Amino acid sequence: MDKTFYNIRSMAQKLGVSDKTIYRMVNDNQIPFAVKIGGQWRFRVDAIDTWLASGMNSGAGSWKTDAAVNVYRALQQGAVLYRIHGKNRDECIRELFGALPYSTTLNRQSLLVSIFARESLASSSMQGIGNMGVSDEQPVYAERSMIIIAFLEKATDFKGMDKIATSVFFLVLPANRGEQAILENRLSRLLQETAFRDFIKKQPPRHEILELIREYEARIF
Repeated sequence: MDKTFYNIRSMAQKLGVSDKTIYRMVNDNQIPFAVKIGGQWRFRVDAIDTWLASGMNSGAGSWKTDAAVNVYRALQQGAVLYRIHGKNRDECIRELFGALPYSTTLNRQSLLVSIFARESLASSSMQGIGNMGVSDEQPVYAERSMIIIAFLEKATDFKGMDKIATSVFFLVLPANRGEQAILENRLSRLLQETAFRDFIKKQPPRHEILELIREYEARIF
């Protein structure tokens, strides 16, 4: 391997994802310092290593899964943000992170890479609502599981398969893989309910969202 540049394969190994994921991330401008040499993508070793060193860690996390975790409690631990703006999906996600309180236990750069890697496989947005999470290939865990809801100032193209612009998205930040699976399954089930989706799209206040989620979880689960 060229000591000056990483190639696609070595970048995939560095990030713990597939070659195809690296190509998608490059096409979506999610990896900096990418240049084409002889028709092949290359990444400056010094710049990439500095970038990764400043951002790539797994977060605090918890190895013990709380089987009682639910969407209501995770949202209580998280946040509801309004008037998030951006010209595209990635700008909206970055804007969301800029609006969050600073955390010493969760590295934002590593989290962004993980979310972008997952979204590059297939957009999570359906019927105008995004349902995002961290990548299974490169997970990043929070000290405790939380959910963030971000309402967009203007509906934005998140590259959803149904071509419907996204007006709100959920972001699951789990403490471990077990709680990630529980929360994502519960949230996906809630989003199957037409009345639930319609209410969320109205951008209600936080306390009304929490009450709605508590009612739906008690009834469905």
